[in-house]
Amino acid sequence: MKIGENIKTLRKARGFTQEQLADMLGLSFQAVSKWETNANTPDISLLPAIAKVLGTSIDQLFSESNPELWEGAELIKDDDVIRIVQLQGHRVLKTTPVNQSFPIIFPRDCNNETQYFKVEVFGHVIADGSINGDVVCHGSIDCSDINSFGPIQVSGNLSANRINMTEGKIVCGSIQECHEIRCPSIECTGDIHASNIIEQG
Repeated sequence: MKIGENIKTLRKARGFTQEQLADMLGLSFQAVSKWETNANTPDISLLPAIAKVLGTSIDQLFSESNPELWEGAELIKDDDVIRIVQLQGHRVLKTTPVNQSFPIIFPRDCNNETQYFKVEVFGHVIADGSINGDVVCHGSIDCSDINSFGPIQVSGNLSANRINMTEGKIVCGSIQECHEIRCPSIECTGDIHASNIIEQG
């Protein structure tokens, strides 16, 4: 039974400490610690609450393959960056190759100038509106506008109507179909197709 390992892996993937998980469940952190070291197992009556807090199912808590689904989760920093994880059912996809069609789709007007965030995406981004934030994308981006302090890092192609960045540089494979780019610096391994480039900084 791998429930202790699964709880530990899922807890870390959610960015919770043992103390935080214990508080959410109304328990002591020692109880959580004992589960994770397999010194004890959770009471059966706690399983629904544990699954809910960890964003999984009771079946997945007991799954033999669950830790593999979160491979590398411990490497993710506990910071203010929004990381988007793609799921297939309850299963976390370990990788999303950039040549496969698994886009991350942001809804229209999901963001405005008062909502600034940092985002890291393992896959492609298709945003029907603007992205207001610093972006690291391990795929390609297709959006309306990007407003960023900086940096913007895109492994693949970057396609946007306008890019406005005040600090740092754009690092990408290529820039396509862009009307205007305002940024201090661009490092592009491919072609840049832009009507207007304004260096600022």
